[in-house]
Amino acid sequence: AGVRLRGLQATHLNGLLGVCKGFDEDRGRWEVILENGDSKAVKNDNVLQVLDPGTDIIMEGGSVLHVTIGRVSVLNQMEQEDKELLYKEVDQFSMTHEVRTELNCPDGWPQFSIVLSGDSSSVATARKALPAMLKPFGLEIPGPKVKGDAEVEAATKLEEEAETVEVEGLVMKSMERRERPSRRR
Repeated sequence: AGVRLRGLQATHLNGLLGVCKGFDEDRGRWEVILENGDSKAVKNDNVLQVLDPGTDIIMEGGSVLHVTIGRVSVLNQMEQEDKELLYKEVDQFSMTHEVRTELNCPDGWPQFSIVLSGDSSSVATARKALPAMLKPFGLEIPGPKVKGDAEVEAATKLEEEAETVEVEGLVMKSMERRERPSRRR
């Protein structure tokens, strides 16, 4: 499942995206594989488990892509017939776009994702088509973010303008309030 690192003393890792591979009971830490391929053992408090729908985690040079879709509860509330149709659509999508496509819904995790794997150009093409495949099921995600998008540039500008404050050893960024889209149907 996709995660974002936060609150680490190694501040250069904060904000990085990765995929959680499992929990090490002996050490009390999650094994997280970062987008750059590095593996980190991270405490539960340093793992943000809820990512915005449409968040892409690019692995292995673009040949594996985890796309956050939404909360597991939405999937669990689907009628059985709709769920079966979604699984068939995922299989059809896989054949149409010549990528391996799997619904990733780890036990006990609050969100699910779709994992696309194959050659990087096929994965990129499939990612562009993913929102249209999911929309009939009420699973709406934005298209892939491309460098140069106004949204990405605005987010970068906000990051640069954020004031960093340290309180009792905890480093926080003070940022302007952001409006989030309504999820009402």
